[in-house]
Amino acid sequence: MSPEQQKITIAAACGWTLLDTPELYGDFACYAKDATGQSFPGIPDYLNDLNAMHEAEKVLTVDQLWRMDFELAKLCGVSGGHGSGNLSEWTWHATATQRAEAFLRTIGKWEEAE
Repeated sequence: MSPEQQKITIAAACGWTLLDTPELYGDFACYAKDATGQSFPGIPDYLNDLNAMHEAEKVLTVDQLWRMDFELAKLCGVSGGHGSGNLSEWTWHATATQRAEAFLRTIGKWEEAE
């Protein structure tokens, strides 16, 4: 997935709705987050902003958070499952980009690059 596809897919999972296409406004698209239709000049930078990923992770269920922890552990090079100790200890320093991929894998939206 391209970085832009990743950001758009995470935004959609978090309830953002595309209002206008990027072609209408140059390099950025207008999106709306809530039912009032308030528009924003773009979506959060999930791949570079840990705070944005923290907000995205709030939409996951407890089961999905566990799954994301395993996905993140794999991306961070941790193996061995629970026998290796608390997986969260190994993933505390994961980047926003790693968290974004783990999030997308968890919700079944990750697409391998062709």
